[in-house]
Amino acid sequence: MAYNTPKIEVIEESIGLESSGSIPDTTLKHTYDTIFAGAGAGAAAESKYPISGNVNISGEENFREMIDGQIREWRDKEVKSADFISYDGSKLHYYFELPKESKATIVIVHGFCEFWGKYHEMAWYFRQAGYGFFFMEQRGHGYSHRDVESLDLVHIDNYSQYVEDLNQFIKQVVIPENGDRHLYLFAHSMGGAVGTLFLEQYPRYFEKAVLSSPMLDIKTGNIPKSIISVYAAYLKMARKMKELSVNQNHFDGRPNFENSSCLSRVRYNYQFEQRLKNENYQTNGATFGWGSASLAANRKLLRNAKRVQIPVLMFIAGMDHLVNSRGQLIFAEKSANTRVVVYKEAKHEIFNSLKPILTDYYGRIFDFLGMG
Repeated sequence: MAYNTPKIEVIEESIGLESSGSIPDTTLKHTYDTIFAGAGAGAAAESKYPISGNVNISGEENFREMIDGQIREWRDKEVKSADFISYDGSKLHYYFELPKESKATIVIVHGFCEFWGKYHEMAWYFRQAGYGFFFMEQRGHGYSHRDVESLDLVHIDNYSQYVEDLNQFIKQVVIPENGDRHLYLFAHSMGGAVGTLFLEQYPRYFEKAVLSSPMLDIKTGNIPKSIISVYAAYLKMARKMKELSVNQNHFDGRPNFENSSCLSRVRYNYQFEQRLKNENYQTNGATFGWGSASLAANRKLLRNAKRVQIPVLMFIAGMDHLVNSRGQLIFAEKSANTRVVVYKEAKHEIFNSLKPILTDYYGRIFDFLGMG
């Protein structure tokens, strides 16, 4: 099968030095090895995607002043929250703001164990750039419906549940509120898997999509995926799918920045403080069911990637310890119009990086969406 050959930009240092290339299917493995060779700590250069307008990306030194000051004031005055009832009667929680002057809206789909508090900064930057936003806490997260009693576990039977939740959210809430504004998707990690499945099944809603470290091929450590699939069949028969999976842990209240997915300590601390204060934000471990459903979702979304026809901007983190880039690159080949940017020095949560990467990251997003 002949696939699309997407443009790849490899950010060799914090920002700046770029190399470009395509990845035809015959050289996928070679390209994969090449673009991730090394991750030296070079000096930051000036981004080719400067941010115009009112967007002011925070550095480590002034993050707390910004997040506890003007962002907190904005959230208290302007951001609204509510619940809606999904397809199966589950109550799901969401947040949104639609400035009167905005001409476009971004639907944010979060990742595994995440919650609204991790996206305060991002939503603020979207607001400053002239966008409205919607943020739904997916089932099993935040203040939304849980399928297990333990608040620190995340369980799902099938990703079709996430996808249909998102569909109902858009039909019941987003479209009636959004009016005739343009509608874009931003999806991170697990949300990237959900968002990709959604784009494949419901292609008419979004005009463009940003996939940030999308979980298109989850890492399983030293356990082969074939073994996991066989074991999952046994666990399903034994009715153990809602139990804590191997290599997963309950929330213990101890910070672990060094092994986190963040490069920014102040951002990690801000988000972890929220987890300590709010038991609804203490999701930490996956069930066997969630793991099995994730593997099945990865197979399905790569199989159907050619259905995604809209423009996609995909970010890959060079130091990602949670997802394999191979699935991301396969999707980029099969989909119709995907541009790939690789930050070799970034961890999984690129939006929790340091200012040089963040400036380039948001600059590229706003340039791609056309309102930078």
